Amino acid sequence: MLRQGELHKLHPELAETDLADFTRLLKQAFSANGDPDCDALTAVREALGHYRGPFAQGADHLWADAIREHLTTQATDAALRLAHQAEHTDASSQQQDAVLTLLEHLGALHPDHERLTQHAIRLYQAAGRHDAARHTYTRLERHLADLGLEPDPATRALVTPRAHSRQMG
Repeated sequence: MLRQGELHKLHPELAETDLADFTRLLKQAFSANGDPDCDALTAVREALGHYRGPFAQGADHLWADAIREHLTTQATDAALRLAHQAEHTDASSQQQDAVLTLLEHLGALHPDHERLTQHAIRLYQAAGRHDAARHTYTRLERHLADLGLEPDPATRALVTPRAHSRQMG
């Protein structure tokens, strides 16, 4: 333990925590001057292995709210960044599947996070897995309905069949 003023803190070289590992791995994944051998997907996958849900879940401590929100944002932003890369580059099917696994993991922990669902739907569709895309949308729709909400029009548009605007003839 280290004493800083009135606070006692864990000595970072003597105690390991999931929170410290999570934060270190995410920084490593996207650092601009990071190790060229560091694969962002691997680092994020390892970091999210430490992310098992909202910080201090079930505890009603005012001090935990900001930390909880910050960590949730870090986790989802990392997955969304990888998903965006997978959608806009020539990612292999293995990379797309790995990103989908991350999106599904976070989607289970945060079932009302539409951006996670949107990326998952697009990646499933790109892989030709339309049933999985529809199932992902239905799961979001069901969860939001329980909250008295509906999916955004942008999310609905991803699974709505497009009518052909003109027939050439």
